[in-house]
Amino acid sequence: MDTKTKKGYTPRATIFSSRNDTEDATYLRDAVVVAEGISRAGFGVNNGGSATGLMGTVAKTVYENNGSMYGIALADYEPLPNQHLTEYEGYTHHYERQRRLIELGDIYIALPGAVGTFHEVLEVHILNILGEINKPIILVGAYFARYRNLIESFAQEGLMHTDKTTLYYARDGYEAAAIAVAYLTNLVRKEYVPPIYYPALNTTAIYTHISQNTNPYRILFEGLCMTVFPNVYPSNRFRSSRLFAKLVRALSMGKKIADIACGHGAMGLVALDAGATEVVMSDLNTTAVENARYNLRGSPHKTKGVVFESDLFERIPSIYKHHFDIIFFNPPFHAETVAKTQTPLAYAFKTQRKEASILVRFLQSAKEYLALGGVLYVGFSNKDTENLSLLEAAMHEHGYVFELVVLENSNTVADNRIYKVTPK
Repeated sequence: MDTKTKKGYTPRATIFSSRNDTEDATYLRDAVVVAEGISRAGFGVNNGGSATGLMGTVAKTVYENNGSMYGIALADYEPLPNQHLTEYEGYTHHYERQRRLIELGDIYIALPGAVGTFHEVLEVHILNILGEINKPIILVGAYFARYRNLIESFAQEGLMHTDKTTLYYARDGYEAAAIAVAYLTNLVRKEYVPPIYYPALNTTAIYTHISQNTNPYRILFEGLCMTVFPNVYPSNRFRSSRLFAKLVRALSMGKKIADIACGHGAMGLVALDAGATEVVMSDLNTTAVENARYNLRGSPHKTKGVVFESDLFERIPSIYKHHFDIIFFNPPFHAETVAKTQTPLAYAFKTQRKEASILVRFLQSAKEYLALGGVLYVGFSNKDTENLSLLEAAMHEHGYVFELVVLENSNTVADNRIYKVTPK
């Protein structure tokens, strides 16, 4: 069964449960059955990121079934991702973590837990009542009779709002998994995409969503833990960046690398981890530069890297001319101008226009910084077809030959592609 919509989205279930260990065989069985059923059907799972308790059981089960397991953790409790997470974000504050768990889920499932789990259930229930979301909730097992009794008592007392929430009280994990899989499958049939699915969003919507992050948080990116500051492009949330990072890892061994428009240092840090002999990073966003330097200081390869605050190559010292074996450039896709009211984060999504375009300006200068035999790798997309045409025309105009070496998601709302670009 195809679990992706035509726009490329795979629905996900957020599972709430306890991080405290339990020996209750029923609870453990239900956790396994729910996680197994959803992941085997090809859908993603999100939870609170712990390696212990029912959270850990869910994560281990999803991982063992080759599923997508996204842990959204409190960094004080889970400062590093456990071995069963395929994706991870770690937040300092509960409200930021809670917002992320809720927005990533297309359906919510609750396994037994204590105050935290009941708070999570109550929050998504309240959001449904208020009309801010319209997503089902599944409460698994006899444990949640107490929740049902509480809600019914509110109604009996005449204190309950009108409640149209789709709320299931599943007998066990088998029934819960069946309900969830049927619902998620129907989302695929309806070509559903959530309001935070970046490939289908315009730049304003993406910028606005990322701007909600007001504190640094931890991520897992291409096997490495990094920190993302507010107002910095979060590489882990973009499939284009995840794809580009795999190429960076494959090509960087023994090379002198430049990572231009580096953000929080994602590609440069991957290159260092992959065995690059030297990495130079640059970005025009002052906060991104601080962020990249912060992450570089935490790298075991920090002596091999340096970060410059620079608009492309403008402030990279001349000693680096004719120096790099590979220059990696993963620019924004949209030919739009950054508004005066926007923070420098907006430069991560907008190339500016025509002669001011960073695509054109990058290609005008990049040759000077390549060693003999050096190459550029440029990540891009057909999301803005006019800008794609501009990029390819500029590569011709400025004396390069180019080859499309990676093309993925070509049957979705926007493809992801990587060009190998060589001076003539």
